[in-house]
Amino acid sequence: MFISSGSLWNFGMNANRPIKLVGLILLMFVCIIVGYMIGQIPFTMVLLKSFSQNPELGTDALKEFSENPDFAAFGIEPNVGFFTMLLPFVAAFMVIIFLFPLLHKRPFKSLITSKRKIDWRRVFFAFFLWLLLGLCIEGYFFLTHQDLYSFQFNVKKFLPLLAMSLLLLPIQTSVEELVFRGYLMQGFAHLANSKIFALLLTSIIFGLIHSANPEIEKFGFWNMQIYYVLAGLLLGIMTIMDDRLELALGVHAATNIVGALFVGYEGAAIQTESLFKSSYVDTTLMTVGLVVIGAIFLLICSRKYNWGSFNQLIRPMGDHDSLKTDRA
Repeated sequence: MFISSGSLWNFGMNANRPIKLVGLILLMFVCIIVGYMIGQIPFTMVLLKSFSQNPELGTDALKEFSENPDFAAFGIEPNVGFFTMLLPFVAAFMVIIFLFPLLHKRPFKSLITSKRKIDWRRVFFAFFLWLLLGLCIEGYFFLTHQDLYSFQFNVKKFLPLLAMSLLLLPIQTSVEELVFRGYLMQGFAHLANSKIFALLLTSIIFGLIHSANPEIEKFGFWNMQIYYVLAGLLLGIMTIMDDRLELALGVHAATNIVGALFVGYEGAAIQTESLFKSSYVDTTLMTVGLVVIGAIFLLICSRKYNWGSFNQLIRPMGDHDSLKTDRA
């Protein structure tokens, strides 16, 4: 099993060597951060070029950009800016793919599933179901606040955005899932011998990592932290219940693609030429929407994949519901 049996964390060491395990985790993270920083070089160069060509831009403009990364306001073509923002995640993804098997003596696939192969049907099912639910909730917001939305379709800008969103954006979301739900949650679960501890800790860290997002400045720290932590909990619950990462990979990709392609908003970390742009976001309504569609998603998956009782979340490690029969 993925979480329950500890298949990932039995890589040639036993439970009596936690120091070496922690050392490997820290080394892995340092390498991921280095890879991410290398991937940031093109983005930094584009930003510096914009500043050199526009002498009137100063430190105040840079601060404004950190709060609202609107590339167009700085003379940067939005698709170019979006592309360079995704490159650090591509670099981090390459580090994970090549370094994880070397350090842990496990195949990369074991970050996603303990089965013989990755179940892409699960990934696509989660993606399209969450995409449908997400668009339904966005549709409700649109119908109740039409004055806040503006339509901005430009086919020449949208087609490159569509290609990047489908090819590169899933890499960005996959890096986050591989790190938090695939790597850290398994590690914390087996170090503490507790799935619920790992779920809560990784969700809190997931929220704190996103504290650097511009949404924090625009909508408030606690408003967004509640949303991010709840999102982390949702992704963690589906990973533990399904005992594999495919559902979380699909959901996270669909979430960011909705924001990049369909409905963007001022102050968001992802600033693109999306079909619609919203001038205001009600974070309370957004959080309630997440809880509602999250509950619907979990109930559908619970029935489809025969998860059994959600009490599994608080049961001891290795105690997995025998009703789960869809393990292919």
